[in-house]
Order: sequence, then structure tokens, then C-alpha cells
Amino acid sequence: MKKYLLILCLLHSLWSCSTKLEDGKSASFDHASAIMESLEKSKAYTYAILEQMPDSLYSYRPTPELMTFSEHYVHNAIFTCNQLANRLNLENPYKDFKRDRDFNKKETIAEVDRMYAFMTQSLESMTSEDLEKEIEFGKEAISAWRLFNIVENHNNHHRGYSLVYLRMNGIVPKGYFGW
Repeated sequence: MKKYLLILCLLHSLWSCSTKLEDGKSASFDHASAIMESLEKSKAYTYAILEQMPDSLYSYRPTPELMTFSEHYVHNAIFTCNQLANRLNLENPYKDFKRDRDFNKKETIAEVDRMYAFMTQSLESMTSEDLEKEIEFGKEAISAWRLFNIVENHNNHHRGYSLVYLRMNGIVPKGYFGW
């Protein structure tokens, strides 16, 4: 029975991917809506984590060679905006940014706000054709929509660190609600 259901699901997925519109064109996947939905969930979870860390621990680092709690988020904001701006030919909100100290809670959250606003603005300014265009990333060509997945993966990496930092300070992380 499970095999039968799995086969039906697979066939339905294949059929859905190959459906034709009335004018004979293939239906295209709405990358912008999918990315925006994922972005909103990521944003909610990120803010839930940021709110749990007390302001007094935003400069916490477990060992000297590791980033502070704040540095993870500021670094991620800079990286994300740099990648999107440079690879999609957009104006970079961090073009002249110099981080010369650790940021407190309010300042860190402001940078995360700026990152998510830029991601949203960038996505909203792109057409379906823009999202399908090939761009260079590393040594390969990828569709532009994949860049949003790449920067979100980087965000997940640093948010994972921050969960450990919370636990190392006796705070049980709350807010994970899955996708």
C-alpha cells in the first residue's frame, strides 16, 4: 500500500511539473513566491532566536577564535547583501559599511532588518525571467533564484551557531516551527 501511494505521489509530481497552459506553453514554477514564503519563515525564526539572547550576551563568544553572537548575524547580513548585490547587479546597502566594534542587541537586530528588507526588495524587483537567468557562482553557472537558496543556507549555518550559544548560556531555544 505504501509503495502504491508513493508511486501515485511521484506520478502526480511529474504530471504537475509538465502541465501545459491553455496557450500551449509550459507552466513555470513561481520561484519568487516560494522564496518569499521561505524568507518569511526564516525571518520569523531568526527574530525568535535574536529576542531570546539577552543584550548583555550579544558579545558572548565561547572561545577567542569564534565569532560573537552578534558577529554571526552582522556577518551574515553583510555576506547576504554582498552576494545578492554583486551577482544580481544591485545597489549594495553595505557598500561603505565598516564594522569597527561588536553591536548590541538593538544594533544587531537593525542589521538583520536591513538584510531581510534588502532580500525582499531584491526579490520583488525581479521578474520571472530575471530569476531564471544564469549567473556565475563559484565556478559554475546557476539560475539567479538559486542564489536566494545559497544565502539562506548561509543564514541557517550562522543561526545554528547562535542556537548553541543560547544553550551554552542556559537558554533553551524556542521558536522552531519547521517548514
